[in-house]
Amino acid sequence: MLDKLRYTALLKKYLEDTINPAEHDELFRMTAAENIEELLSELIEKEVKSDKLNTVALPAGISEAILLKILASEENTNRLFIRSQRTSLLQVFSIAAIFLLIVFGALFIYRNTLSMNSRSAFEIPVPQNNSIKTNTTSLPLELVMEDGSTVKLAPQSSLSFPKQFANGKREVYLTGEAFFVVTKNPEKPFMVYYNNIVTRVLGTSFTIKTNTNTKNVEVSVRTGKVQVFENKYMSTGTASREEAKSVILKPNQKAMYNPIHRDFQTTIADSIHPLVGILDMDKAFKHNKLAGSFIFQKATSLKNIFSQLESVFGIEIVVDNDNVYNCVFTGDISTQEMLEKLHIICLTIGAAYEVNGTKILVTGKGCN
Repeated sequence: MLDKLRYTALLKKYLEDTINPAEHDELFRMTAAENIEELLSELIEKEVKSDKLNTVALPAGISEAILLKILASEENTNRLFIRSQRTSLLQVFSIAAIFLLIVFGALFIYRNTLSMNSRSAFEIPVPQNNSIKTNTTSLPLELVMEDGSTVKLAPQSSLSFPKQFANGKREVYLTGEAFFVVTKNPEKPFMVYYNNIVTRVLGTSFTIKTNTNTKNVEVSVRTGKVQVFENKYMSTGTASREEAKSVILKPNQKAMYNPIHRDFQTTIADSIHPLVGILDMDKAFKHNKLAGSFIFQKATSLKNIFSQLESVFGIEIVVDNDNVYNCVFTGDISTQEMLEKLHIICLTIGAAYEVNGTKILVTGKGCN
C-alpha cells in the first residue's frame, strides 16, 4: 500500500533539491506505482479548491499528464517544478498544473473526439486540421494515407493525420498500437509521433505499441530500416533531434524505450519474418542463391545451416565454441519459425541458444 505521507515528504525534498540518492531512488520507485496518479489528483484538486486558484478548472486527467512528466524526464521535472521558489508543496503543484494547462491546452480543448489517454499521449500540439480515426471495433482497422501508405490500427487505438501531406512532411500521431507499411519517398521522410518517441522512415513496414506489462514503448521492424529517437519536446529545451538519444533498427529488430530512465534497448522482434517473400525465397533456392529451403536430406554442417538462417532472417548467430560448427543436422525444419528451427537443431546436438541483444548466441560442447 502506498505511504502517502512518505511519498509527499520525498516529493517535497525533491522539489526543494534536498533529496539524497537513496531517497531519490525511493521516490521514483514509488512514482512508478499505479496509485500515484490518485494521490496527485487529490493534491491538485485540494489546491484548486483553495482561494488562490478557485477560478481555474483543471480537466480530468491532468494529474496523468503531470505523472508522465515526472516519469519521462527528471530534467523536465526540474523545469516544471521550479526549485528556486521556496513555496509550499501544493503551491508548486499549482504552478505545475497551470504550466501543463498551457502546454496541453490545444490537446484538451480541440481533441474532444479522442479519449483522455489519447489526448495526454502527444507531446507536441497536433495540427487542428488533422483527421482523427479511432478504431472502436474489435478488429484491426486499415487506413490508407494520401501517399499510399497504409496503417492497420489496433482496436481502441487512434491516429491523427492530415488529409494531404504538404511542405515536404509526412507526419502522423499515434495513440495505441498500429502496423505501418510506408510508401518509399526519400525526399519526404515519414514521421510517427508516439508518446516520448518519434519514428522516422523513408519506406518500410513496422509496428509501434506500448508493452502492457512493462509500459515501455516498442518499435518492431518488419522490412527496411527505421530511426527511433526521443521526441525533442521531451528532452531539454535546447536539445535538437540529432542530440536526442536514438537507435537504428533493421528487419526483425525491436527497440524498447523506457520513459523513466530515458534509454533504448534493442533486441530481436517478437515475430521473426523472412527478409524476402516466400515466392522470392523459393526462386532463390532454385537458383542456388541459398543452399536449400531448410530441408536437409543429407547431414549438413551447422556452419552452413546457420549461414542460411542468417541470410534468410537477417539475424546474426554466434557460437561460444567453434566445435559447434563441426556438428551436423539432418531433417526437415522448413515449416517452423526461425527460433523454433534453432531450438530443434540445438536439441539434436545438446546445445542451447539465447537472445543477446540483436544477436543469437549458441552455447554447447560441440562435436569433434
